[in-house]
Amino acid sequence: MPVLNGGVWRDTAGNEIWCNGGQMLRADGTFHWIGYDTGPGRPWAIKLYSSPNLVDWTFRRDLIRQEGAFAKVDWAGRPGLLRNRRTGRWVIVFEADCPDWFRHKVGYASSGSLDGDYRLEGFEYPEPGRSTGDQSLFQEGDDAYLLTVLDSPGLRKPINVDLAIYRLTPDFLRVDRKLFEGFDHLKSGERGNEASHIIRRDGTYYWFMSGLVGWNSSETRYATARALAGPWSPLRPVRTEPPSEDSFNTQHDFVLEVGEAGAPRWLYAGDRYSQWHGKGTGRNIFLPLRFAGDEPVLAWSADWPPAPG
Repeated sequence: MPVLNGGVWRDTAGNEIWCNGGQMLRADGTFHWIGYDTGPGRPWAIKLYSSPNLVDWTFRRDLIRQEGAFAKVDWAGRPGLLRNRRTGRWVIVFEADCPDWFRHKVGYASSGSLDGDYRLEGFEYPEPGRSTGDQSLFQEGDDAYLLTVLDSPGLRKPINVDLAIYRLTPDFLRVDRKLFEGFDHLKSGERGNEASHIIRRDGTYYWFMSGLVGWNSSETRYATARALAGPWSPLRPVRTEPPSEDSFNTQHDFVLEVGEAGAPRWLYAGDRYSQWHGKGTGRNIFLPLRFAGDEPVLAWSADWPPAPG
């Protein structure tokens, strides 16, 4: 049975899936999906689900909870998962908030196994005096990169000013250096952006992102480049079929290559924060993303995988 878009998803035990603002990684023939529990009125948790087919999701465990070394963190959002082939360790990089800080820092945790106990490795601003917002990860070979929203220099407002890409250190536990900063909406007069994620296709990087609209859904936009350091193209809207001004009532989370040519090859994972904005039902949507030449096109489907024809 496919998963139904626009409904509440449940795991193989019949429990509601809570996995927002995260990432998916394919390893050893299995899809591993992490995200944070955004259910109102309970401590946060970063959850892990696994599936052989993107349909039947088994809850593995809470990888990190708001307890122990993580107890002082009020918010642990946008978790990304990395597998470090140099060290053999699994790494979670997340957006961390604490009353002692101005806005968010980047948090790091690691484990010797995917679903093992994750130890806190530390927190940092990616550069002195720059707090962060939404973030994600991009891994290419043995290298990994942090994509993040940056705030104003000097730990002050305004926040959510622009976007940046940082290379991580070889152990994936710190920022090494900045490769790019741009899309400053205060200077350009354009919309603010967050919830971003990068893929590489045919030698071109595609950087997808949502609008800066809180929990609400938004149009997905993208930019392209031949190198992560840029130059990046101007932002353009992702075409939708049928037309939708808010990505079918979702907020972009990530895009993942899941199939071969001729089948649904690219998966768009969208968050629908219906528990917060009250529009529609369900928390997650999987949609096919295809390319018309070099242009990404997001198509509505009532279920995943899409019905033939």
